[in-house]
Amino acid sequence: MDWNMIGAIGEFSSAIAVLVTLVYLAIQIRNANRFEAVKHLDVHMDRIRQRLLLVAENGDLARIERIASAGGDLSEDDARRWRALANHHILVLRDAWLRARMLGNMPGLQTPTIYLDILAAVLARNVGMRRIWDEMSSESVGVTWSNEFVDYINGKLAKSAE
Repeated sequence: MDWNMIGAIGEFSSAIAVLVTLVYLAIQIRNANRFEAVKHLDVHMDRIRQRLLLVAENGDLARIERIASAGGDLSEDDARRWRALANHHILVLRDAWLRARMLGNMPGLQTPTIYLDILAAVLARNVGMRRIWDEMSSESVGVTWSNEFVDYINGKLAKSAE
């Protein structure tokens, strides 16, 4: 065996090692992205669980939510508390949708629109939450929403009203 042959074998081995390293890194990046997506889902679902637990543990908030959900009238203080609860719920689902869009559609995970579907379902059956949505999504409030977000929710609500 001459030195040229040994050099060629060394170069071939190096090329294989680089290829194996690139495949390994691609797998690690994919796994890190999946972990990030799952972590993101857990953070947003934890926020919703915290809200539900808060209402379950606080009889006054439970009363306010029951009255508002049915479309009943609230005192000024109760209406302010309800608005804060409803805003929180809407914004958590909006933030989850935005984060899921940034991550993109990942195999084995829900598509980002699942959050919009959940929000539309809540708004369709909860009169008080729907009132808050109508206030928040109106241009006079000054909250900047993505047209895609508002159009999707309003489209779902229109379909559910039919």
